Amino acid sequence: MSKWHIILISLMLTVSGVLCGCGFRDIDKRFFVVSMGVDKSSDPKNPYHVTLKLAIPAAQVAAGKSNSQIISQNADSIPEAIRVMKAKVDKEFDFAHCRVLLFDKKIIGENPKTALNWFVRRRDIQGISYIAIAEPSSKKVLQINPKSERLPGNSMVFMFDETTNTSTYILTEILNDFYSKLREDGIDPVLPIIRPAEKSYSIDTVALYGGTKLKGDLDRNETRMLNEMLNTSKRGQINMGKGKEHFFINVNRFSNNIDIITPAKQKPYANVYIKIEGYIEESNEKINTNKELLEYQRKASLSINSRIEELLKHLQQMGADPLGLGLKYEARHGSGQKQEDEWKGIYKNLDFHVHSKVKIDGSGTVY
Repeated sequence: MSKWHIILISLMLTVSGVLCGCGFRDIDKRFFVVSMGVDKSSDPKNPYHVTLKLAIPAAQVAAGKSNSQIISQNADSIPEAIRVMKAKVDKEFDFAHCRVLLFDKKIIGENPKTALNWFVRRRDIQGISYIAIAEPSSKKVLQINPKSERLPGNSMVFMFDETTNTSTYILTEILNDFYSKLREDGIDPVLPIIRPAEKSYSIDTVALYGGTKLKGDLDRNETRMLNEMLNTSKRGQINMGKGKEHFFINVNRFSNNIDIITPAKQKPYANVYIKIEGYIEESNEKINTNKELLEYQRKASLSINSRIEELLKHLQQMGADPLGLGLKYEARHGSGQKQEDEWKGIYKNLDFHVHSKVKIDGSGTVY
């Protein structure tokens, strides 16, 4: 053995003697947190009411077999609540599987950056975790155990996951995206609202922000339209007309484009172009000729123009810009404090001209 081999071995032995053991903890010594909620408590000294949903492993994985444990704690901060709750269980908390974060409006509406500070700093909280507002409280939502649930907390994850739930009423948001929009000029974040509903969940409305302030909610139909504008891959149905002229269009393709025009010494306006392709899913009247089909297209186009214009005006009145129109303006005129101030004045007085083109491919399959 050479001199250098002896030196290398001696060095390795010396280093190994001062190395500490790894921080690995066996799985049976961990409590997996699958979802987490933060509510406003009634105690002014301890304003945070933190709730954790802990998964209890089961020998059999099947619908209705999921087991979980709920623990809560009031504290003056989220990390302090976590520390106190550790004294209530016999295992260490593991947040690596926490996929859903819920907040009540009082906590996430007053100062969302402060409420999210702990979450964005923790290395074991996933940035792709779904985030939502819970009504009446996150604790009441987390206490629900749907009968169809196979794994603890999995039902809520599937409801938010666009690969398993394609409803146009469910507008999802993840932690990283929401936090980025809070800090970004020219676009405002949106949060879905989740409520208990007969041992399950209901997610069909959203809350809108203007900057870092919570501005208000959209109803179910407005939520669907905003979701289709933001996520054109969504495939939904459009309800048209009333009485005998009532019919539904099943949408196969949806696209939109918005151009902001600021002419000199004239009122600014936005041209909104929408293209929709689909077929008649239900109708109270028979459609026998191509002329009747074209008439349906005309009526649908007029109805969509009116609805989208009402939605855009409602967003404007609330002072919310979830479509990122401010980003479009800054992309052409530059980004800076001057452009930001200009856009705020323009958005308040912006007119919306909606131009929709509806193409109905057929009247469906009728026997």
